[in-house]
Amino acid sequence: MISTPEPQWSLTLLNGWALTRAGHRQKVAHRQQRLITALALLGERPRTFLSGLLWPDSSDAQAAVGLRVSIWHINHELPGLLDADGTTDVSVALSGHVRVDILELERELHTLAPERRDSYPSWERLRTAELLPGWYEDWILVEQDRFQALRTAALDSIATYHLSQGNTEETKAATTLAIALEPFRESSYRLLIQAHLANGDLVSALRTYKSFSTNLRQEFGVGPSPSLAKLIHGAVGASGRQMAFGGSPLT
Repeated sequence: MISTPEPQWSLTLLNGWALTRAGHRQKVAHRQQRLITALALLGERPRTFLSGLLWPDSSDAQAAVGLRVSIWHINHELPGLLDADGTTDVSVALSGHVRVDILELERELHTLAPERRDSYPSWERLRTAELLPGWYEDWILVEQDRFQALRTAALDSIATYHLSQGNTEETKAATTLAIALEPFRESSYRLLIQAHLANGDLVSALRTYKSFSTNLRQEFGVGPSPSLAKLIHGAVGASGRQMAFGGSPLT
C-alpha cells in the first residue's frame, strides 16, 4: 500500500498572517485564522480553554458553538491541518507537519550556541519580525510582548558575544536594535556603554549614559542602577576627568 504524503503546510505569523499548502496560499476566514493562530502559539489546548479564549464575551454555550463551527470549516476547507489524533471531543491541536515561522525562529534563537552568535543569519530579521501587527486581542498582546522580550534578549546575547571578541562595532549595532525595541532596557545600554569604553570613546559613553538617565527620570522618576552608575564613575575616574559631563552631575 502506497502511503499518501502529508500536506506541506506553512503558517506565517511574522509581519502578517498567511497559510500556504505546498506553496499555494490558502484563503482562510478571520475566525478560523484566530483558532489556527492560538493552536500555533499555545499548542494543543482543551476545547473549553479555546472557546473561552476566542469568544470571551459570549456565553459558554455560544462560545462552544463558535469553536465547533470553526473546527468544522478548517476540517472541510483545510483537510489535514488539524491533528487527527490531537483533535478530539476534549482538545484540539494543529498537525505536527505544519511549519510555523515564529516557532522556527524561536528554536533557532534558543539553540544558537555561544560560539555561533556571530553567524546569526540576519539581524534585520530580529529587528523587523513583528508578531501579527494589527492584532490587538489581549491574548495576542501577551504573545507579542513575550516575543519582543525574546528578540531583545537575543540581541543582548549577540552583543555580549561580540563584546567578548572585541567586535565593538557589531556590539553597538546589536544594542542599537535592542534599544529601538525596548528603549528603557538597561542591559542593552550597559553593553553599548561598554562598547564605547572599549573603543576609548568616553564622550560617547557619557552621552549614552546621560541620555538613558534623563529618559528614565522623565518617564519613571528613577535613575540607572548603582552598578551602571559605578561603571561610568569608574571610567570617568580612570580618565582623570574631574568635571561632570555636560555641566550636570553623573546620576
